[in-house]
Amino acid sequence: MPPLVRISEIGQYLRCPRLIYYANLGNLHRKINPEQLLLRSLMLSISDDEDLVGPLRAALSRLEQELPLVYEIEPQDLGPACRDLEGRIDEIARSLQPSLGLLLPCEVEMDLCSERLGLSGRLDRLAPGQTPSLIRTGQAPVDGVWKRDRLMLAGYALLLGEKYQERINQGMVEYSRSGAVRLVQIHSVDRARVLRIRDRIKAIKDGQMPDRPEGARCADCDIREKCEVSVTLASKFF
Repeated sequence: MPPLVRISEIGQYLRCPRLIYYANLGNLHRKINPEQLLLRSLMLSISDDEDLVGPLRAALSRLEQELPLVYEIEPQDLGPACRDLEGRIDEIARSLQPSLGLLLPCEVEMDLCSERLGLSGRLDRLAPGQTPSLIRTGQAPVDGVWKRDRLMLAGYALLLGEKYQERINQGMVEYSRSGAVRLVQIHSVDRARVLRIRDRIKAIKDGQMPDRPEGARCADCDIREKCEVSVTLASKFF
């Protein structure tokens, strides 16, 4: 059986298809970002307390001690991110509080896979009503959610739909930096695009070098040098 395409790879593809190509070659090594790690871990720790500020501060203090034991990260690298996040706890809690009923009770880090769909992934949160929810650590858009987040949600909706034998038409994105929770309607066109991207990812893993899309964020890409060298070599043959 061919390997399953992970939902996270769909997110990579939407950023730049060449990330899939170089990851498949073993040339892509993800660096741990202390702030992103803290934000995600903090969101996974939320509870239905009437006042979130105290529990979030306690969770942040605990995470500062525990995360270096779990991940390859030095305490001195985590400290500045913790201090910065401490100053934003009140704002995050205030924004997050009205949405707790949508998020809890829940199951976190839920592993899903389907041989029939050729997809797999680890869902951040399964919220009430079999609702998939993603935790994102970047800035939230002014309205709605980013396209990449919407399509990743559609991928999880396909997996959950097969697991529970029901159509999943709604998901959520938790933008942890601000505590914003955005509801998303999942449409048929989103599901169809996920399956098309799945097939393109499979072709890339079979050795097909994809074009670099217009607007790719090359300046801050870890594989920029390798990618430019590959393009230069390819141009010598054609």
